[in-house]
This record gives sequence, C-alpha cells and structure tokens, in this order.
Amino acid sequence: MWWLSIACAVVLWGCAESAVENLPVPEGAVLSIRSTLLGGTEGEPGQEYVFTAVASAAPSWFRLEWDFGDGSPREVVVGSMETRHRFSEAGTYTVAARLRDHATGALWATGTLVVNIRPTPPAPAMVLVPAGRFQMGSLRDVAEQPVHEVELTRPFWMSQTEVTQGLWTAVMGYNPSWFRGEELPVENITWWEAVEFCNRLSLRHGLQPCYSRRGDTVVWDRTANGYRLPTEAEWEYACRAGTTTDTYAGDLRQPWGACEEEPELEAIAWYCRNSGDRTHPVGQKQPNAFSLFDMLGNVAEWVWDWFDPNAYQQHELQDPAGPAMGTRRAVRGGAWNAGSSALRSAARYGVSPWHHSPALGFRIVRTP
Repeated sequence: MWWLSIACAVVLWGCAESAVENLPVPEGAVLSIRSTLLGGTEGEPGQEYVFTAVASAAPSWFRLEWDFGDGSPREVVVGSMETRHRFSEAGTYTVAARLRDHATGALWATGTLVVNIRPTPPAPAMVLVPAGRFQMGSLRDVAEQPVHEVELTRPFWMSQTEVTQGLWTAVMGYNPSWFRGEELPVENITWWEAVEFCNRLSLRHGLQPCYSRRGDTVVWDRTANGYRLPTEAEWEYACRAGTTTDTYAGDLRQPWGACEEEPELEAIAWYCRNSGDRTHPVGQKQPNAFSLFDMLGNVAEWVWDWFDPNAYQQHELQDPAGPAMGTRRAVRGGAWNAGSSALRSAARYGVSPWHHSPALGFRIVRTP
C-alpha cells in the first residue's frame, strides 16, 4: 500500500501546484480607491467615510490590506473590497490599499489616494456684482486697445477681499506665502494652485466645482455654481465699478510712471510708495463703489484668461473669456511693489501659470 500513499501525495501535490498556476499574478494589474469623501478627497475630522477598492482583476479568494496614513493600525479585510474609516485629526493623508491572494499571499495590485481632512471654513464675504455693460480697455497701452464695449449678461458674486492666508490654509492645509499673517492676502501661489483652491472650497460648501483638469489642460464648466477665478472682463468691470478713469478714485498724474507719488492711490491701494515693501491685511484701504477692497495694489491677482497682447482686437463683446489657448495667464491689479502704470483698472499683463511671487495672489467669484 506504500505505493498508493505516494501516488496520492503526488496527486495532491499536483493539484496544489495547479491551483497556483490557475491564479497567476497579472502584470499591470490596476487598483484604484474610491470614497464617500466630498469629491472623493475632501472630508472632516470625526466623520466616518467608506473606502472602496476597484481592481482590474482579482483572485477568487482575496484580502485587502488598508493603511490610512494617520497612525491607526492597518486593517485587513478578507473577501470584501470595502471598508470604513474615521480620521480623528485634521491633516493630509495618503490612503494605501494592497490586494493580495489570500491563499498564497501573492501581491496582486496596490493603489493610493491622497485625502484632505479639515474642518470646513465659513464662506468668504462676497458682494453681488450686477450684470451690465462697460468700456473695456484704455488708450494707455497697446495691449489695452482698442477700447470696446463689453456686456456681462449675468450677475456674479465676487469676494470682497483677496483670498487671505487664513482661508487658504483652512482649505489647503499649507501656507506658501512669503509674508505671514492670517489676514494678509495669500501669495506666492501658481495659477494651478488657485484653480485647485477654487475646486476644494466649492466641494466644502456643497457647490459644483467649475474646473476639471486633463493633464496640462483645465476645462471650465460654465454651468457650475462653484467658486472660480474671474475672467479679465469680470475683473475689470468689478474694479471700475462704473468709472471710466485710470482708477476708481480718478485719473493718475503719472499713468506711465514707475514709483512716483500718486494722491489718487494713497486712499485705495498699497503700492510701492506706501507699502513699506510688503503686503498688508486685506480691507484696510477704501473700497470701490461695489464695496470691493484692494482691487488695485496689495497683491496682483490671477484671472482665468490666457494672456494675449492682441486679444482685444478679436474680443467677444458678450461674456468674453479670452483666447482658447496660450502660454501665459492674465494678471490684474498691480501689487505692493508696483508703480502707477500697473495700478490702473485697465492694466493687464501675463505670466506663466507656473509662476509664483510674493506679489501675486487672487480673489474668487461665483455665478449664482
């Protein structure tokens, strides 16, 4: 009977080997993680969220090993792609999942998801800017010509001040600014970061994000009600607040000047003559007729449009949003280190969307 025992052992060994061969680890297996967080990535401390692993292939008997990156013990779930987790503290965490064959321990796929866990900040103070028409541009610079009438057909909400470091940090979890202070405008950020901020704040307040990113392309959904950057036309219309002069306080003495003293700017703007070479808390200078502060000076402001010095020669006359493509994004308003030539309602220039500077921030708008 000894030969029968050997035969059975061979058969059993062959069966075990066959089972492993039928479940090879696939090359290029993909594992992604979905969640019930806002937008899949935004959440609050103390709230429980569901995390689901989605695999392109999986063994018939599997386990998932979850690591939530917050110091909590790893979770092992057998036979289910789903688990729940509650983050106790604010932070940015990398959630990692490993899919394994539970019988052999073979690793099939891994996936990660970066999540942002923070208390939701209150909405920034905003003012409703009515729809209307205005004369856009000026004769001061060729990039501002020709002067042409533009109609904005819909009212929009605009933040009363530039986005502060306090609000930025509450949403993003970090502060890149050179000059530090809760009530100082956030600066030293790229255009890409400003767009990301708009989407995150929209999610936090239950609004539909305006932007989707595909590689190095950002698509603006004009039907969305979330926060976004103003267009050049919206920015200039809001800055002018019904005026046609160089600034909303009047014409400048040296509209092409560098750092000459300008009495019209003293009351409304922080610029190179009065800033002390730094930013200042928002809302300290006089607002314009729309109750908007620091539209000129303090920090220059990112807007949506691609910058083209010849854009006005083929500008749409109703709700323009700028050229379809370009290499630079438009910047408006001038800053604490700029002179009168940049601190005009019509002044415009462009920089790379990757550019960042202690003199460059932004404010946000929202379509009702």
